[in-house]
Amino acid sequence: MDENLDSLHAFEEKLRAEHKALVQTRDDLSDHVGLVESAMNILHALTKEHEHRSDDELTLQLLGLRLFNTMAASIKLAYAGYYQNAFSALRDFLESYFLLDFLVAHPQEIADWRVADKKTLKKRYGPAEIRLALDKRDGLTKAKRKELYDLMSHVATHATPSGFKLAAKDGLGKIGPFFDEDKFQAWAEEAAKMAGHAGIIFSHAMKKPDRKLRPVKVAYLDKLGAWRLNYVPGGKP
Repeated sequence: MDENLDSLHAFEEKLRAEHKALVQTRDDLSDHVGLVESAMNILHALTKEHEHRSDDELTLQLLGLRLFNTMAASIKLAYAGYYQNAFSALRDFLESYFLLDFLVAHPQEIADWRVADKKTLKKRYGPAEIRLALDKRDGLTKAKRKELYDLMSHVATHATPSGFKLAAKDGLGKIGPFFDEDKFQAWAEEAAKMAGHAGIIFSHAMKKPDRKLRPVKVAYLDKLGAWRLNYVPGGKP
């Protein structure tokens, strides 16, 4: 059994090297992955190096920790050739940063969410309720957040016929990891969008961070600004 697992791991590492080489040959993929990395730097810095000043701020930092670990897992899976699972991790990331966005916009809710029981978490702070609250805040009449959440759930998290496409190469299902440039590109594009937005939200969540963390934030904002100009119509998310 160990021999089989070692062989699988060796193949995963081979695919990782192939994906790294691909990123180095394409400016767009390099930009997407670079933005994800910069956003993770913000999450790491403001979670590990910023000293929280309240229980509410600590709660937000723990959400930041979850976001960092979830994106790290998604990266690991994508580079190893498990695209469907990488997208499933992005769905988790999406749900978590929607919650973060809601709590940052409604700081009076943080303490209630922190001590809420299972029933309250589902009824008041469930994914659907959070999406509706954010749409209302932003004046959105179309449920764009729900559309994205449902799509990610349908093709990645839940077992569905259409979801088989993420585990197929050349029209045939693949058991185990594999290399597919188009699937990796689709993952990188979504990861960059989500990480870019989450980084902004989290940077707003931590009030007056230590001066030593400012260069990390400046570097992130510069990276995000350049990415928006190249990949977002009008330079806006």
